[in-house]
Amino acid sequence: MLMHCVCRQDLLNTALGNAARAVSARAVGEMLKGLLLECKDNTLTVTGNDLEMGIVAVVPAEVKTPGAAVLDARMICEMVRRAPGEEIEISVSERHMTNIKCGASVFDVTALPAENYPVLPEVSSLRSLTLPQAALKRLLGTTLFSVSDAETKHIHTGVLFDAEPDKLTLVALDGHRLALSRVAQEGAGEESYVLPAVSLRELERMLLSDEEAQVTLHIGSRHVLIDLTGLTLITRVMEGEFFKYKTGIPKAGGFSAVLEIKPLIQALERVGLLITEKLKSPVRLTFSDGKLTIGCQTALGRAQDDLACECGDEMEIGFNHRYLLDALRHMEGERFRFETSGPISPCLLLPESDEDTLFMVLPVRLSVNP
Repeated sequence: MLMHCVCRQDLLNTALGNAARAVSARAVGEMLKGLLLECKDNTLTVTGNDLEMGIVAVVPAEVKTPGAAVLDARMICEMVRRAPGEEIEISVSERHMTNIKCGASVFDVTALPAENYPVLPEVSSLRSLTLPQAALKRLLGTTLFSVSDAETKHIHTGVLFDAEPDKLTLVALDGHRLALSRVAQEGAGEESYVLPAVSLRELERMLLSDEEAQVTLHIGSRHVLIDLTGLTLITRVMEGEFFKYKTGIPKAGGFSAVLEIKPLIQALERVGLLITEKLKSPVRLTFSDGKLTIGCQTALGRAQDDLACECGDEMEIGFNHRYLLDALRHMEGERFRFETSGPISPCLLLPESDEDTLFMVLPVRLSVNP
């Protein structure tokens, strides 16, 4: 017998689901389509690895024969998810025939040899950073939407982690908008590194909103190991020069207005009904006398909406409405401050209730006649 263990169905189902996040649907080769199952020392460890990211989940198990095998990720996940009993028994023979029992259900499938599974990189930790999972989840939730999907500037397909002695700042941008969020963090060190957004999106799904749960980042020269206790994610550190946000974000501009978040979202959604992938057009924001007028014109027709706002000056500025909506939907609180130096200058969106979050959106040039 190569391997034999018994564990709880619900725990194994969760572990498989988490590890399978590191298995790409476009993986080439049977090994990369599989999950590595290893049992020893009263634990069952499940590993997924796509050579860019690795996820390791550990669950308690009754180990009858220590060993390891690789099983097709989609198949084992579905088998365990649909299993009718409370305990799963997995045994692998010397010929790699695998028997999976749960209640009245029995499966016999073929495994692959564990020795051929790609080894996860070892992380020689240069520094560690521990913070609440809820805090990191909030940071990722307010920045990841701004990551670039264009490979022309590969470094911007990741998120910058900028650690300073008293805070951790995350920054993401795509050339049209930027999102920044920070958290006070004593002993954060002083270093910067960029992690791939594809790995961070999976991490965000695994993080808990519990303020008591902690996450530790072990930062190495080429990889970062993220430990969530019983669940580990390993991802590479990206190479390249990230946007210098400290000098690239403008200071407070000459024009300022205060608006309510929810009414503006609703107005932009209404006006945006005339904008499609084929009929693209900027929305025109006109500030005047305590009022914001939002207008748009495409081949489908015209739309206009008015909102109350606090503004002292008049100004007209245009935007891709989706970039504005993305930022507004990730804001907390009820109101935000809109600041810019002029109609073709970067615009800052600053939530009133969250001084640690900032969004920047670039305007578009408007035609003379609306």
